[in-house]
Amino acid sequence: MAKPPSYVREVNTAFEYLLAEYCSESSDIAESIAQICDHDQKVDSKFNIKEEEKVVASFLKKPCPCSQNCQKLLKHDEIISHRAFLRSLEKKEKNHILLVQLKSLLFHSEYSISARSQKSRKRKKFDYRISIDRPVCKTVFLFYYGETSKRLDRLKSYVSGKTIGMPIHGNSGRTPTNAYNIADKETVKSFIINFTAIHGLPDPGRDVRKGKGRLRILLPSIMSYNSVHHQYAISIEASGKNPIAYRTFIKIWQENFPHVKFNDPRSDLCMTCEDFKKRLNQVAAALDENKEKKQAQIYKEALDHLKHVKKERLFYKANAKVANENYRKLVSERAHSTPCRPNSKNIMSHYSWDFAQQLHYPFEDQQVGPIFFKTPRRAQLFGVCNEGIPRQYNYLIDEEHFLEKNANTVISLLDHFFANYGLGEKWVHLTADNCVGQNKNNALLQYLMYRVLTGLHDKIELSFLIVGHTKFSPDGYFGLIKRHYRRSQVYTYDQLSDIVESSSKNGHNVCARVSKSIVSPVIYRDWSSWLSQYFSKLKGISVYQHFRFEKNNPSVLIVKERKNSEKVEIDLIKKKFPFSKDQPPIKLPKKILPTGLSLKRQWYLYDQIRRHIPYESDKNKTCPLPKTPKTEIID
Repeated sequence: MAKPPSYVREVNTAFEYLLAEYCSESSDIAESIAQICDHDQKVDSKFNIKEEEKVVASFLKKPCPCSQNCQKLLKHDEIISHRAFLRSLEKKEKNHILLVQLKSLLFHSEYSISARSQKSRKRKKFDYRISIDRPVCKTVFLFYYGETSKRLDRLKSYVSGKTIGMPIHGNSGRTPTNAYNIADKETVKSFIINFTAIHGLPDPGRDVRKGKGRLRILLPSIMSYNSVHHQYAISIEASGKNPIAYRTFIKIWQENFPHVKFNDPRSDLCMTCEDFKKRLNQVAAALDENKEKKQAQIYKEALDHLKHVKKERLFYKANAKVANENYRKLVSERAHSTPCRPNSKNIMSHYSWDFAQQLHYPFEDQQVGPIFFKTPRRAQLFGVCNEGIPRQYNYLIDEEHFLEKNANTVISLLDHFFANYGLGEKWVHLTADNCVGQNKNNALLQYLMYRVLTGLHDKIELSFLIVGHTKFSPDGYFGLIKRHYRRSQVYTYDQLSDIVESSSKNGHNVCARVSKSIVSPVIYRDWSSWLSQYFSKLKGISVYQHFRFEKNNPSVLIVKERKNSEKVEIDLIKKKFPFSKDQPPIKLPKKILPTGLSLKRQWYLYDQIRRHIPYESDKNKTCPLPKTPKTEIID
């Protein structure tokens, strides 16, 4: 196979490569589609039609066991279509059909009458028929319905009773020998939560549909359910308890944490791409004369989607390259100083940001088993990447100082970043994922317009990558931190901060500590309420991918659905904005103070987590003795 073009090599799924390869101008589309259709039909089809035809033909050729040639009453195509119909039904639906059929075939006579005698009937008799004028033997009846003799006899026992009813499993109402109690279930849940916090990474595709509204967490591909259960068994035995069985462990996992999956290097992270694959398989398996036309149409739609993704990706990379050239120019002119006054440098910068999965401490590379079933102290990680340097500033936020993952938190952290780590650029391009609660919301748009109106920037562009294709720079820096974290021993916040700093040998990861004791602390503010006084909401915000603000017309928001789409101008000013570059606001939005650790949480850390820290000085930093007695805990 010929080597794919350069832009195709940037795409990481085999499906996307096939689309680009077979739908290129140099390929014969009709011939390629026909070949792929044949391949899909052989490999992906759940049931091979040719094999079914052979089975039916073989059955019709054999003599009937009853010597009455019952199979002569059936047609070849009729059997195939009927068996295919029954296979498409669920088990309960199939049971309904068979029960009704058997009820109509049952003899209701209480006596068995022969030529010489009449006796009470001990077994119920069934007169098997395909239709009213086609009586058949049991063998033909079973083949026609695709059933086994054992299952048919079980259904007959329900029909033979005084009242007809649906089959009930023999263990119904009994407590299984391998049953587990609520405490065992909670133990398994605690283990999975802590295990994924250590080893998992957020899904770079940002697809929440596969996690029932929760962001997918991907465990390393070298792991499996079996290896995780083995680790669970070792940990629970170290606690002096017996582990639950493997299948029960998997059941609890899949019921409570469907969003925790194992990473597959060949898996497709985009739901749209997966939908195309499913549609292709369905068309390939169907007996349709217009199959090739439908297949060609699906390929065309998929290729359009990939071209759109490619353009957005190239636009993201182009902005990063321009920002890098501007930074090099800034360094060569020795005009770079930290921090820089906002809107003081005639350059363009490119920043991208994201939340990482929280980190736990204390943590050891050889983790003690019992701590897997507890909840250690947590720290959130919010990274803002300066694509031009490149360097990522990671806000490490202990749970005592964390607010919550919402628009106010993101805006407060970005405001602190611009003031303390920005390059003082006049033009900035921002990139984020499509999370509505944190990034793609009206509060963030209003904040960016506020920055342009007050002269903090001359021009701001905000872009969002396509859902399912949002792998970008912050994910790579988080991966460096996570890799170093898994090989370290961490007992305090200071040690965790050192892990972030030392995760990159060339200083590409910087730790921005969020604490009251630092020189420029992060101040959380109620930006959403304050900005809503002056700006209107943008309706249908999720439809657009690109947003722009310019100082020439700062009250107008320019939006685009795609990069090459027509721009739409929207005025967001609700009432006259009282501030400007010459008259900035004296009073900013009111502060929001984190609630800190609850008394219950303080005592939990002291009683349950402190024992897992070997050094007394570290114990007092991470799990100090609470100042309030435990008796005052309010449930």
